[in-house]
Amino acid sequence: TAAEALGGAGFDAVVVDLQHGSATLDGLAHVGRAIDTTPAVPFVRTAANDPTELMRVLDLGVRGVICPMIGSRDEAESFVRACRYPPEGDRSYRPIRGARGSVRDHVDRANPDMILFAMIETAEGLADVERIAQTPGLDGLFVGPTDLGFSLGLERPGDLADPALSTPIDTVLDAAVRADLFGGIHAPDPVRAADMAARGFRFISCAVDTDLLVRGAADALRTVRPSG
Repeated sequence: TAAEALGGAGFDAVVVDLQHGSATLDGLAHVGRAIDTTPAVPFVRTAANDPTELMRVLDLGVRGVICPMIGSRDEAESFVRACRYPPEGDRSYRPIRGARGSVRDHVDRANPDMILFAMIETAEGLADVERIAQTPGLDGLFVGPTDLGFSLGLERPGDLADPALSTPIDTVLDAAVRADLFGGIHAPDPVRAADMAARGFRFISCAVDTDLLVRGAADALRTVRPSG
């Protein structure tokens, strides 16, 4: 229900978070169907860079993948190979949902239709970001600011207003721009998301369903019971 509501609200994509969210792989087909009733593109953030999971989520009809903890060019190449059909990759054929006609029609349409983001959220990934950005078949780099901040030993991990995090963020964005990739990032609130858009990011996680519910409930409660 939440996925369908968000997809109908005007967002370009709805991301099902299998890494830290409450959604599970078992329920992904149902959530994907809900998103498919809206104009939004169904995305998944996988739990890991695991070919078995990557192929499974794609077989369930997902059209965009954000893969966490990409720390090297080799890891980025493994991610892409699992998501692209031959000759571009090693993905095995057997779509459960979202088949696009015949086998050949599906493969010909699925490869260019898939959107793949590598998450840069470790010191290792940041150090190799230029080579990661040059990975054939990759569509974007996505900054995970909290984990990146932790990995770099920052005092305020995830704080997009922290100057110490600003340079690493710019490093990732610059690498994406030079490689003609989408620059993506998670922002903790709409104000910071707008700041990231002005900065040049083109794919921004700007709202989380549970956060929206909590804020909306708190606002309603303050209006009805202003004295607390």
